[in-house]
Amino acid sequence: MEILVKLRAYIITGLLLIISFVFTTVLVKMGKFSEFDKWLSSIIHNNRSSFLTNIMKGLDFIGSSYFAIGISLVILFYLYFVIKCRFASILFIITMLGERLLGEGLKYLLSRSRPDGPHLVEIDGHSFPSQHAMNTFVLYGILLFLLWTHLNHYKIKVLLSLLIVTIILAMGVSRIYLGVHYPSDIFGGYLISGFWLTVVILYARYRKEKNKKT
Repeated sequence: MEILVKLRAYIITGLLLIISFVFTTVLVKMGKFSEFDKWLSSIIHNNRSSFLTNIMKGLDFIGSSYFAIGISLVILFYLYFVIKCRFASILFIITMLGERLLGEGLKYLLSRSRPDGPHLVEIDGHSFPSQHAMNTFVLYGILLFLLWTHLNHYKIKVLLSLLIVTIILAMGVSRIYLGVHYPSDIFGGYLISGFWLTVVILYARYRKEKNKKT
């Protein structure tokens, strides 16, 4: 109980995120996000250019499952063979597999169609929540957590944090720009990813606190 009290901030954050996701999902199914989705999408689409399109297509690749798998293998190699942290390696695998299963499961259950109009990249499957947004949020989110855990240089950690936050937000904008997602798809993806990441970090913190007691 004492450990849970210490970790109450993570517990409260997780609860708020999952409640917000459920609330958002209900509103999406009721069509309450339609006007907002159209408004924000039109603003982003009206600023399309050949230069921006090339950048957004690059972000499409960065957020793809293929890229996520490649980066994940590099991170795993570093965790397991370089710093020899078995727990961090297992935690990372569970985090990424869980994110993928969660995203695909929710897409199947909710079955939201993708936006009408031209799609600037080839895409299939359902729309809500955005798998690209989830891939990026969870992959770079857990990487950020590991960096803050294992790095000692504060300025480097802050700079990397700003870079990662920028990448995550840019990925969300790119999915709307390319015409393959509604803004609410991105918002939902961030919420459920934040919840999953909070659960993983909560477990890691709980284990660390428990080991202190023994």
